[in-house]
Amino acid sequence: MSKTLFKFSTLILLILALTVLTACTSKWDHSDPNMPEGLRTKHETELQTALDTLAATPDDAGAMFDAAFRYQMLGDYKNAVKYYDQILAKSENDTVVLNNIADIYEEMGDYNHAAQYIRRLYVLDPTGIETIKDTVRILLEAGDAANAQEALDNFSSLVDQTDAGMKQLVSELQVKITETGK
Repeated sequence: MSKTLFKFSTLILLILALTVLTACTSKWDHSDPNMPEGLRTKHETELQTALDTLAATPDDAGAMFDAAFRYQMLGDYKNAVKYYDQILAKSENDTVVLNNIADIYEEMGDYNHAAQYIRRLYVLDPTGIETIKDTVRILLEAGDAANAQEALDNFSSLVDQTDAGMKQLVSELQVKITETGK
């Protein structure tokens, strides 16, 4: 009787472990079932080329970025972040990589991790229009309205306030901050 109970307990534990593992990896899987087959094939082909290059030359930064980017486009965020992190280990101020990782975490709904990367990007590019829009949006999603406001105030002081487009952008972002603060 105890052997049967042991086997049953082991089976239950195995099922639970597989359930947990599936749940843990699924948050990283954001593949797009509606991606056109030709585009998917292109990304897969380019990914394989990058991986082949990395097998021969593990420190090839271009191949590392291409692998990360292709994984990101294919929705394999876990591998994308792995390769992006390898790039950041060598070049911690790579603004494209910081932006892409922030995008990945934001897409996953992990706003705190997204905010960590977007803050680093903002320090490097405080006047970039896309950077400031991403910074304000992600910090608001992470519940950090005070730093979103500080980033917007800094941006406002650095850009040409006579430019109607800039005034409109600042106004729209201020509305988002104000609405979030309510």
